[in-house]
Amino acid sequence: MFTRSVGMRLAIVGTAHLQDRDLDHGLQLGHQAVDILARVQSSRALDYVREFNTALAPWRREPRVAEFLHRTRKELAVAA
Repeated sequence: MFTRSVGMRLAIVGTAHLQDRDLDHGLQLGHQAVDILARVQSSRALDYVREFNTALAPWRREPRVAEFLHRTRKELAVAA
């Protein structure tokens, strides 16, 4: 349970950074969230990752964003 809440918080804070136009910090937190959430099963946690992915929309064409989206599809079965 603790692991899930840490992963969800990372996704939430990462989304806030993306909303502030801070892609670098947002992606860093997003990757940390995926690292953690890949080890737990929680539909609620995956919803936060989906929200994170949606916040990435302004940068969809950037290779590192495409790579992150691919990672969430592969490791979490989450699509944006």
